[in-house]
Amino acid sequence: MNTFQILAQFLQRAEGEVEGRELQEPAEETKLQLKRLARGELAEREQTGLFTEMNSHPDWIVWLAREVKNMRATQ
Repeated sequence: MNTFQILAQFLQRAEGEVEGRELQEPAEETKLQLKRLARGELAEREQTGLFTEMNSHPDWIVWLAREVKNMRATQ
């Protein structure tokens, strides 16, 4: 199972729970990195830095999962 499937499944399981919380929006640069990650376009060295940041900002995982879910819906 790839990372994006795991994120999409997490969002489906926790969707009601996380929608009731206010999410901390990532900075615009971080949003672009998350979108590139979702599309498989983020270089491995950039992924490492982003994953480190995501450990401090778990809300970004939900943001990333939504991005993946939106991509899947448009395919």
